[in-house]
Amino acid sequence: MMERMHIVQAAAFPFPSRQGSQVYVGGMASALARRGHRVTLVCYGYGDGEVEPNIDLRCVPVPKNYRNFRAGPDWVKPLLDVRLASMLCRLAPEADLIHAHNYEAPIAAYVARRMTGIPVVYNNHNTLSEELHRYFENPALRGAAKVAGWALDHTVPRRADACVAISQRAKPILDGLGCQNVRTIPPGVDWSDLVGANRARGRASLELGERVWVVYAGNPDAYQDLDVLVDAVAMDERLGLLMVSAASLKEFEERAHRIPPSRKRFVRSNSWIETRDYLAAGDIAGLPRAVCSGFPIKLLNNLGLGLPTVCAEGSAQPVEGTLIVPNHDPQAFHAALRRLADDVELRTHLAKKGQDFVRSHCTWDARAGELERLYADLLCSPSHRSRRSLPRFRSQLRA
Repeated sequence: MMERMHIVQAAAFPFPSRQGSQVYVGGMASALARRGHRVTLVCYGYGDGEVEPNIDLRCVPVPKNYRNFRAGPDWVKPLLDVRLASMLCRLAPEADLIHAHNYEAPIAAYVARRMTGIPVVYNNHNTLSEELHRYFENPALRGAAKVAGWALDHTVPRRADACVAISQRAKPILDGLGCQNVRTIPPGVDWSDLVGANRARGRASLELGERVWVVYAGNPDAYQDLDVLVDAVAMDERLGLLMVSAASLKEFEERAHRIPPSRKRFVRSNSWIETRDYLAAGDIAGLPRAVCSGFPIKLLNNLGLGLPTVCAEGSAQPVEGTLIVPNHDPQAFHAALRRLADDVELRTHLAKKGQDFVRSHCTWDARAGELERLYADLLCSPSHRSRRSLPRFRSQLRA
C-alpha cells in the first residue's frame, strides 16, 4: 500500500469534455483518486458535462462568453496560461508533485517549480512538430509554426523531472529529445463508461437501416486526416459514413458531396451517452490519422464497444481488433473497409478480440499502479530531496 499523495494534474484545456485529451486526463485523475490519493485538477474555467466527485476541480477564470473547445492556438489562451501558472504556484506548497499535460501546462508548472521546488512530471500527448503547423493554412504561418513546434519539442519536455510516454512510439522520441526518467504508460479506459451503449437505439435515432456504417467519433482537426476516411467511404455504395463530434463537421459535409444523403450522417453531440450509442450503432470504425506519436483514446473506445477498427499505420497501436493500412491511402483504406463489410465472421472475430483485449489490459485501475510507482521513485530520489527542503511525501512502498 502506498502513502497518500497530493497530486496536481495540470492541463490547458476546458474540462470536462468528451474530447480525447480530456477523457485521458479525467480517467487518470479519477483512478488515482480511487486509490486514495488527493487529486486536484487545474484547467480552464469552462466545460460541458459532469465532474467525478472524487476530483478537486480548480478552474482558472476565463473571459465572458469564451468557450473554445477546439485544440490549437488562439489569442485568449496565453492569458489563461498565465492564470494557470499563478494557480499552480498557489497550490504547489501543499502538493507533492505536478503532473502536467501537453505543452502549455508544463511551462506553467515550471514556474511553480522555480518558486517552490515541486517536482514536475511531463505527460506527452503528441509532438508539436507533427501537429502545430496543421492549424494554419497560410504558407508563411505554417512555416513559422513548424519552426516553433520544433523549438518547443526540444525545450519543454526535457525540463521535466520525469516523463510519461503515452505509447511505445513516443518513448524513443522523448529519449531523443533529451528527456530523463521516461516511462511508457499507455492510457486506459473506465470500463463503466462503455457499459450501457445501445446499438438498436442509436441506429433507430439516426435511421441507419440495414447498411454497413463506418463511424468516426472525435475532434475533426486537420491532423486527423479525415479526408482519407470520407474519400474511402465514398468509393463504395454499400457503405455509410457516420461522423460524430462536439465541434462543427461542416468541412467534411462539404467534402462528402459525392455521397448521397441516405449514406451519410454528420452528428454534433456533447453527450457521451449519445455518442456511445452512435458508436455502438456503427459496424466498423475508421482511424485515418497518419502521424501520431501519442495514443488515440478513441481507439480504446472503439474497441471496447466492439467496433473492429481500420487504422492508418501512423495511428496503429499494439492492440487486438484492428486492420492496419498505409498512411494517406484512400484506396487501401477502402479495401480494408470493404473486406470487413463483406466478411461478417471476420468482423465479429475482430470485435470480440478487441473488446476482450481492452477489458483485460487497458483499464485505468491497472494504469494507476504504474503511475504510483513513477511518482514514488521520483519523490524518493536524492535530486528531489536536495531541491525541496520540506517534502510532504514521507515514505516509500509499504507491504
